[in-house]
Amino acid sequence: MPATTTRRPLPALAFLLALSILTTIVWWRVLHRDDASSSIKTTVTPAPTCAAGGSRPRLPKPGAVTMKVLNGNGTTGLATSVEAQLKGRGFVSAGHGDATTVTGVAEIRFGTKGKSGATLLSYYLPGAKLVNITRADAAVDVVLGQAFKSVATPAAVKAAETKAAKPC
Repeated sequence: MPATTTRRPLPALAFLLALSILTTIVWWRVLHRDDASSSIKTTVTPAPTCAAGGSRPRLPKPGAVTMKVLNGNGTTGLATSVEAQLKGRGFVSAGHGDATTVTGVAEIRFGTKGKSGATLLSYYLPGAKLVNITRADAAVDVVLGQAFKSVATPAAVKAAETKAAKPC
C-alpha cells in the first residue's frame, strides 16, 4: 500500500483570504474615488452649455466685449501687446496693467453679466481658465499667466467658434 501524503489546507486558505481582501480594497477605492472631472472644467476652455431650447447661447461680437488685460507673468510689455492684438480683433479695451502671478495660460475673470464675453475671449486664449467673480458689470479681466504663449490665430478662433456653434 502506498504511503499517503497529507496536505495542509491552511496556507492555501490564508492566501485566498488575503487575495479576497486585497480585491475588495481595490474595488472599494475604484468605486469611491473622487471624480477629477470637476477640476477639468476649470482648466480647459469649456464650450458654452446648451440652453433650455437645445441650442447654444449666442456669443456677442468682439465690439460688445469690454476687457482689461493684466500681466500676471512678469514679462515687460506683455499686457500692452496682447491688449493691442485684441483691440485689433475688435474688442473694446478698458486698459492694461499688472496683476499677481498666474501659473496657467491665463485667467479670464467675469461677473454674471460678462459670461458670454468671457466665453468669446476664451476662444482667443486657448487653455485660459474661466473664473466667475463677483462683479456688477459685463466687463472682463484677462490676466495673462506664466504659460501664455500667444493669442490664437483668426483661423483657430473661427474653428473653435464653429465647433462650439454645433447644435446640442
